[in-house]
Amino acid sequence: MTIIQQMITSVSVGGLYAVLAVGYALIYSVFDFTNFAFGGIMMVSAFSGYFVSNAGFGTIASMIAAIVTGILVSIAVELLAYRPMRKKNAKRLFLMISAMGVNIFLTNLYLSLFGANLRTLPSGFKANTISIMNVQIGTVDIAAFLTSMVALGILTFFLYKTRSGITVRASATDISTAGLMGINVNKVSLIVFIISGTTAAIAGMFFGMKYTVYPGMGAMSTKAFIASVIGGLGSLQGAVLGGFLLGIMETLVAGYISATYRDLFSFGIMIVVLMFMPNGLVGRGDQSKL
Repeated sequence: MTIIQQMITSVSVGGLYAVLAVGYALIYSVFDFTNFAFGGIMMVSAFSGYFVSNAGFGTIASMIAAIVTGILVSIAVELLAYRPMRKKNAKRLFLMISAMGVNIFLTNLYLSLFGANLRTLPSGFKANTISIMNVQIGTVDIAAFLTSMVALGILTFFLYKTRSGITVRASATDISTAGLMGINVNKVSLIVFIISGTTAAIAGMFFGMKYTVYPGMGAMSTKAFIASVIGGLGSLQGAVLGGFLLGIMETLVAGYISATYRDLFSFGIMIVVLMFMPNGLVGRGDQSKL
């Protein structure tokens, strides 16, 4: 029963990693740089959900507040930090440096404003569990998994079945050519950052419910980056696969070896994958994007 318990926990965590990894993959696939501000956006969104929840509103209202915050902050980062540099054809390295600067700024801003205390994010289902054949399944784990799957399903439908989604995929193939063919690159940029802000907010809320909310919680997004690299950076399918694999591996390592070695194994498996499969498990170079 212990292994079943561990696998159930790992699937819920893996679903959140997958949602976060998809946010990384989307931005990389279109703009060829990694948005390291993702952790800060995740943290700010979780804090918004925490404050709304503490004000007496329910979990749904808190989630909506977190998503709205994630979208607004993500758009602000794109307009203020990235777009001016893209217009000047700045090197992708400078965009990543800017992203890291944004992340450090947001983390330290909230650290100065609210301190480093751990905060429990109230939830209508956090303390509840469902028992099936002596296996305890937390309702927050069920909600996290189902929400992650619904979000990924909606995103897949959007990218493959809508006109706007097709423009995003076309831009991921070659954004310069897409612009020459009449696609509004700035509109595509806003769509991508709205989606990534939403995924950051969803993951931030459930990580806050499952664990705690604090200014440094954005460091968890590093795991999503690892998942995206393992699966194939720029590939949505790879991001989802990498997220679940990393969630399962981390949970099993923490449960059967030691939680101390969890991060060691995470970075270790990324290094091993890149040594033998530089494009990730399902990546095949630039043409495999999205």
